[in-house]
Amino acid sequence: MLACFAKYFGERALAPRQYAEKLWEHDEWARGCYGAFCPPGLLTQHGAALRAPTGPLHWAGTETATVWSGYIDGALQSGERAAREILSG
Repeated sequence: MLACFAKYFGERALAPRQYAEKLWEHDEWARGCYGAFCPPGLLTQHGAALRAPTGPLHWAGTETATVWSGYIDGALQSGERAAREILSG
C-alpha cells in the first residue's frame, strides 16, 4: 500500500508519521460496515420493495440503488431517483 502512495506522492510517503484505522463495526452510530450485505438473489427478487415509497416517504441510499449498490455511485443514483419521484408526484 505504501508503494502506491510513494508512486503518487513521492518517497516520503514510504515513512508515514502516523497511521489510523477505523473499525466500523465498533462505531456506535454506523451499526456495521459501510454497506449492507445481501445474499445472491435478494436484490433481484425484493429490491423494488426497498425503493417503494411509503406514503409521503421516499427512500434513498446506496442500498436502494438499482446499480452500484454499496458505492457512492449507487447512493447518487438513488438520490436522483428519489428526487425524480418526489418532483413527479
